[in-house]
Amino acid sequence: MNLRPTQSAIFSQIQRDLAFNLRKLVRAQEQVASGKRIQRPSDDPIGSSKAMSLQRQISASDRYLGAVADGRVLLDTGAGILQEGTGLLADARAILVQGLNGTLNAQDRTLLADEVRLIRDRLLDIANSKSSSQFLFGGTHLESNPFQESTISGKSKVTYVGNDQVKSLQIGQSSTLAVTVAGDQIFARDERSGTSFTTSTGIQSGVSANEGTGFETLTLRHDATVATLSGGLSLVNGGVQDSILGTHTLTVDAVAGTVRLGSGPALAIPSPGSANVADFVIADEHGAQLHLDFSGFTGGSFSDSVVGAGSISIDGTNFVALSFAETDLQLVHAQSGSVLHVDTTQVHSAGSELVTFQGAVNVFDVLEGIAGDLSNTDGIALEDALERLGVWMGELDRNSANVLSGATQLGSRSAGATATAERLADSQTWMQATLSGVEDADYADVVLQMTRAEQTLQLTQATSVRLMQNSLLEFLR
Repeated sequence: MNLRPTQSAIFSQIQRDLAFNLRKLVRAQEQVASGKRIQRPSDDPIGSSKAMSLQRQISASDRYLGAVADGRVLLDTGAGILQEGTGLLADARAILVQGLNGTLNAQDRTLLADEVRLIRDRLLDIANSKSSSQFLFGGTHLESNPFQESTISGKSKVTYVGNDQVKSLQIGQSSTLAVTVAGDQIFARDERSGTSFTTSTGIQSGVSANEGTGFETLTLRHDATVATLSGGLSLVNGGVQDSILGTHTLTVDAVAGTVRLGSGPALAIPSPGSANVADFVIADEHGAQLHLDFSGFTGGSFSDSVVGAGSISIDGTNFVALSFAETDLQLVHAQSGSVLHVDTTQVHSAGSELVTFQGAVNVFDVLEGIAGDLSNTDGIALEDALERLGVWMGELDRNSANVLSGATQLGSRSAGATATAERLADSQTWMQATLSGVEDADYADVVLQMTRAEQTLQLTQATSVRLMQNSLLEFLR
């Protein structure tokens, strides 16, 4: 039995062949136009899965590279600013060394103090620097300047109000980059090692531990002089100009014609016509002064005690009477919060003492202290001012080292970020090459396939026409 294809069967076959060859041509044209071998997941399910995984990794790498770039901006900005800070502190040290020269006059020292204050102001600006909306040295503090200035007991002091948190950026699946350093670690690091007192008045640290940061100024005040004098000798104006505190021995040797306070130098008794006979100043071995009026002196030798009554204050306002027997007198500064315990048993004269909480004085307060002692705002003797400047030298060097350490730390992180960026870029290049190998088309091959598909489609179309024409003629016959 002969089987003859029907008209419908031939038409269906032609339609399938045309559709098949057209799909091949369209796919080849898509590959040529896009350069991609995989146009849809069905083209290569395994390759599509691998390509999507690589694309996710490349996208993540782009984010990490962006984070590294942003981080390097913050790190380089911070390191550059701190480098300027180290230069400023080097200038301040040079000024301090110059100020330790005892031959400078008051005007020269005031000019040096003005230079130090300019350095302090610029350094404060550096500490409060921002990059966009981010404080570089405030931790994660955003509300206000992390270093704020205030006046306490007439002295300008700076307080850190930022926090110790560090801003970090994600630069890898399990890697972060710290892009800030808390400002207190750079400009106000607490490395306390004790409490130091200058020595002009004889005050010493007490038994109990002291509490506080920065520095305080103790004021020891002479309130009265109590003395039993003989031979017509008297105190000038009742002793209001004296600086002695505690008990001292006054010795008048009429035979030798000398007068002596404590173990101080023996001075010649002024003659009746001397210019200083009515206000003769005598000092003990520590420099504590007593003003004596020899204008009514009738002669005679004697040795007796002279007592200087006084009081002490940590804030310059609230004074506590001295008994000169306290070994652990507590003084509290209500504004700064400092608590000092002092030994008053060796106090010998009135004056102003610098108390520093060693290792806990921020760089701004150090510079303020240097400027204050160069300009002698407390009105102390030159030798006492030089002693204070020597104390500031150690604190300045410590703070300078911390600022330099901060600059080095940020610079090191920036170098690490650069190396990370290079690794990410290399990894991304490898992933992009791998992705290209998975999804990119072989251009020469797909052009050949497109040409073949086009030719095949054209041949199919021609053959189909002839088949349809032959069938129609046969039908008409």
